[in-house]
Amino acid sequence: MEKKFAIITDSTADLGKDLREKYDIDYVCMTISVEGKEYQASLDWEEYSLQEFYDWMRKGIRVYTTQVPNDNFKKKFVSYLEKGIDVLYIACSSALSASYKASLVIKEELSSLYPERKIVCVDSLISSMGEGQIAIEASKMREARKTIEEIAAWIEEHRNQYHQFATVEDLGYLKRAGRVKATKAFLGNLFGIKPIIISDAKGQNYAYKKAKGRKGAYAEIISSIRDEILDGNEQYISITHADCLSDAEELKKRILEEIPCKGVYINSIGPIVGASVGPGTLSVYFYGKEVKIIEE
Repeated sequence: MEKKFAIITDSTADLGKDLREKYDIDYVCMTISVEGKEYQASLDWEEYSLQEFYDWMRKGIRVYTTQVPNDNFKKKFVSYLEKGIDVLYIACSSALSASYKASLVIKEELSSLYPERKIVCVDSLISSMGEGQIAIEASKMREARKTIEEIAAWIEEHRNQYHQFATVEDLGYLKRAGRVKATKAFLGNLFGIKPIIISDAKGQNYAYKKAKGRKGAYAEIISSIRDEILDGNEQYISITHADCLSDAEELKKRILEEIPCKGVYINSIGPIVGASVGPGTLSVYFYGKEVKIIEE
């Protein structure tokens, strides 16, 4: 019988400890730098609290992020390879992070040291709980005794069916991080207009619609879910928030009232994604029709 393999994501997946433990998913840490001090980008807020992190940003303190450091990759992968366990790494969109590319370098290096083991790296073409939902589905497939190759192939075939619909308080954060075009960032901050940001078919953030105010953004997001979701009664929808839990709870209530689904998870936006999107961001993730929009 084929050995069980590890499913590993990274700090951009925004999977809370409860979901990681439930689905036996691990992650490899990226790092952040705040006023010259380096921290691990922990999804469990071990070195600083969620509120402290977003308060730094509210005070105008710049948070710098990195891809997964090579040493972190090696330590995490080796911790499984040494036990005779293969590795499936599900990476943040390569359009947003260099971690997928870095993982391929580490894979090549470690494959020569552990030739009997498998290391499979997959570009999720999304981030946050979109990446997290893909990892959860991979875990379910692992429980159904699918092979590591079968799961990787499924992800590559279906990854563009994981949707992101997000609204931010200030697109300036995305602009500074180079995660959205400057013209979109400018338009999104006029007269209370809230941009709706998707992950396009290439895994890029694309501000493709505008809504009037927070309530208008909720309505637009719910309308988009209704148009795009597939088999809603068979899936959980995920909401992530950047220190705006009450807003997330309000959006959850509206989704449950208007969209047939098994339920709604709420998770916080971790430090890597949070550093790019800024406080007050709300994002929704689900499985639906294939995303075909591409920001050129």
